[in-house]
Amino acid sequence: MTGITDFAKYGLVILMFLLFLYTSYCMSASYQIPGTDSYYLFPEVKANADAWYGRVVLPGELDATAWVNENLNMSDKFVADIFGAETIMGMTCRVSTVGGDWANAPNPVKVMSDTNQIYTTSSAWEAYSLAKEDNCTYVWLPNRNTFSGYDWVYGEHDKFNDTQYFQLVFENEDVKIYKILEAAQ
Repeated sequence: MTGITDFAKYGLVILMFLLFLYTSYCMSASYQIPGTDSYYLFPEVKANADAWYGRVVLPGELDATAWVNENLNMSDKFVADIFGAETIMGMTCRVSTVGGDWANAPNPVKVMSDTNQIYTTSSAWEAYSLAKEDNCTYVWLPNRNTFSGYDWVYGEHDKFNDTQYFQLVFENEDVKIYKILEAAQ
């Protein structure tokens, strides 16, 4: 009796494995990844992997660090995603909300959440308030998806054009730098 039970168990495992292979490689998919013309059976896998295949820092971001070195104070702090922050710290010795040794700073999860919210909210007031709360003086806004520790997002860029809270001080094709104004009116 045990032999038949074991045989059935092994048979089911093999059947499940073959079913998995079939669904992964042979079935036609019906889900389209937004922003692409491709269809995938498991779109979340492709959507989550794509961001890691491209450049995580754009050439213009590197160029912008020269402007930062020439025009900003060493005490200035940036709202930046992890990869922008690493670039800023490595090329200009300035600090950012995330990146580098930020996990050892006070309240790292809150600051990571704040950074993600600053990029994703559509509210200029909310982005401004969070940036001021985290003692930031500039926003690093790359023309790519950002990663602040949660997921890759393009975010809402239009809110930074609100001149009540932000002032564009630098831009090239890959990044914009906004000054966070002292007193919102």
